[in-house]
Amino acid sequence: MFVRIRIGRRERGFALHGGDLIRYLRPGVHWIRSCYALERASLDVPILESDHLRTLIRDPQVRSELEVLDLAQDQRAVVWLDGRLHAVWGPSHGGPVAYWQDCGELEIERCDASQLEFRHRRLNAILASQSGARELEQVTVPAGHRGLHYVDHALRAELEPGRYAFWRGVGQSAVRLVDQRTQTVDLTGQEVLTADKVTLRVNLSATTRVADPRQWVEAADDSSAVIYRQLQLGLRRAIGVRRLDDVLQAKEQIAVEVHESVAPHALELGVRLHDVGLRDVILPGEMRALLNRVIEAEVRARAGVIERREETQATRSLLSTARLVEQSPTLMRLKELEAVERMVASVDSLHLIGGVEELLTQLLPPTVTGVPLVEPSA
Repeated sequence: MFVRIRIGRRERGFALHGGDLIRYLRPGVHWIRSCYALERASLDVPILESDHLRTLIRDPQVRSELEVLDLAQDQRAVVWLDGRLHAVWGPSHGGPVAYWQDCGELEIERCDASQLEFRHRRLNAILASQSGARELEQVTVPAGHRGLHYVDHALRAELEPGRYAFWRGVGQSAVRLVDQRTQTVDLTGQEVLTADKVTLRVNLSATTRVADPRQWVEAADDSSAVIYRQLQLGLRRAIGVRRLDDVLQAKEQIAVEVHESVAPHALELGVRLHDVGLRDVILPGEMRALLNRVIEAEVRARAGVIERREETQATRSLLSTARLVEQSPTLMRLKELEAVERMVASVDSLHLIGGVEELLTQLLPPTVTGVPLVEPSA
């Protein structure tokens, strides 16, 4: 028994029996046995989807109207339809993909995934698609960083700042980001014993910059921890051989010694060590009190020396004046008059009887004026 089948202008038909293709039906009217299974496909749907796709594409007539993508493990395909991205295909799809040639303006770009890195002028559109995200791994290297691309644990390339895309499923791929900007390493609250057995708490600061990203990643499991530990040891070495007074007076020299001892080790890790400085040197509480008393005693002693020096200078000045007065009666007379002037200035009113000599006699003792006192008459 036969059945009448009509295939439209934008359709194709497949008469199947037992999973085998019996007839390929183009547009028109066809009579097929009723025992055949019929599958229809629309050319308005770009992809031919069928559970028997591998059987269908083996037919030369069917294959002539299709673009078939049957990708190997290291192959990928980017499909554009009418100028727009349709899909990105890889072997993860699990089988061939067939596009109708008459579905529109079809463009297929086949890619060699063994190169791993995928570059394209419309990379942003590809990565934004669902199929692109499935087949591609996106990596962004920020400004001031360097990317190390490892494939199967071997370095393949160093990546400058930018956006990259790598095919998935081709080897074990990983990108390590290394920050090449200047970093600050702070050592806070480091307890260090001086040569005279005084425990100090020291804060140290240093700046570093990665010069060799590969060496930074491969030279140590945690290069930052190694740098930190080297700074600790360098600080202990520089302070441990000094007494407390020397530590307090040689902060800059200690920083220089720490830099000189740690810089070679840092270069072995691919790092350049720049500024090193001691920010704080903190004494124990009882040591601070004792040091304050010492400083206070030193200040008092200096103040006493200055005071005695001033007294000595004043005494010498008086002695010089006395010698001059002794040698010159006129100078003595002037000194007497100055003394009288100062005394008179402090009196509100003054009635002078008997002249200056009488005033000197009354105001000044005879040892000052040098004038014999006139005893008043009884």
